[in-house]
Amino acid sequence: MIPILYLDTQDYINLFNEPDDGPKHCVLAELLSHCDRGEIVIGFSFATVMEFITKPDVTNRPERVRRGQLIKDICGPNAFPYPSDISKGASFPNGGMWMFSAKEKAVTATKFRQGMHKILQEELAKVEGVNRKQRRELGRRNGMVELIRKINPTWGRKRSDWGDFPVSDELVESRILERFMKGECGDREFEARINDWLSDPAEFSRIVYDYADQPNLIDKWFGGATDEIEQAVITLQNAVNSLQEQNEKMRRDRTILIENGMGKSEARKLTKRLSLPEPDTFGEKLEAILGKGRAGHFRHYLMQVLKSGHKFKRSDMMDLSQMCYAYDCDLFRCDKAMANTFRDYEPFNGKLVGRFEELPERIESLLERRGES
Repeated sequence: MIPILYLDTQDYINLFNEPDDGPKHCVLAELLSHCDRGEIVIGFSFATVMEFITKPDVTNRPERVRRGQLIKDICGPNAFPYPSDISKGASFPNGGMWMFSAKEKAVTATKFRQGMHKILQEELAKVEGVNRKQRRELGRRNGMVELIRKINPTWGRKRSDWGDFPVSDELVESRILERFMKGECGDREFEARINDWLSDPAEFSRIVYDYADQPNLIDKWFGGATDEIEQAVITLQNAVNSLQEQNEKMRRDRTILIENGMGKSEARKLTKRLSLPEPDTFGEKLEAILGKGRAGHFRHYLMQVLKSGHKFKRSDMMDLSQMCYAYDCDLFRCDKAMANTFRDYEPFNGKLVGRFEELPERIESLLERRGES
């Protein structure tokens, strides 16, 4: 199997901000050479898209549009599934789909046609002077297409015609909806165009540009799944915070006991530090969401936080969510702090790369080992 590499979001940001002849682009050129030779494949995820293609302000809109193209140029159609889709059987490269599984679609031609058919029948029922036979004929698929051709509707020419579904200006201008309803556009073309943004970061970045003044698209469409993961992590976070508070109280109580004449050994026994319960207590809900065996790094991280006395930061959730993909990767880019935190976590052994510049050497070493085996 071809080795899989995952880049950190900061790598994309640095590459985007650096001139094409900069040192990081030299590293990228080496990576892409390996890709061109079929020696490695680079994958992206929802987190790459969510963090890198951020909602633009007016002055930075054109820049954000180009960000999606950079992801596409580096990774091609190689996406890691959304974490909650992994437990449903989705796997890399997932047909390039960074949301849903490879066989899923946000919209299918059949369901869309059924929905429009129902609407037209309801409208037809309001029309006076149409007998039962005419209604039946017009109610058939071919009859509906013929009717639409005759009335020549302008559905889909305005973004408001699409309701809550996100579409780019280019898609609206293509009149794909109008042509589909007239039978001038096949199911395959319709579905490909409508669902394109789910597997094409460049298309998604254009939509983000066009919807810059509206709520975040990912929050709007996938907020439920994201909230579910976040809530499970917050539950763990709260448990860690509670344990930290109790351990701090134990430390103060121990000091008081010793000051009042109790021996240190006895005081330690009475004020023993608390630790997290076994993984099955905390990991079940996360594993149900993320897939079996993919929640261990959350617990490992929280144990490290508990030992060091640091607070669990909200921003850590995105880093930990991305590390769900490290189980499938041969090399996984993350910041040095995370690499250090997981240096003794066995499932990630030999996978984590703390610096972008280390990648060429690590890839060569990996390929050399593969060649020897």
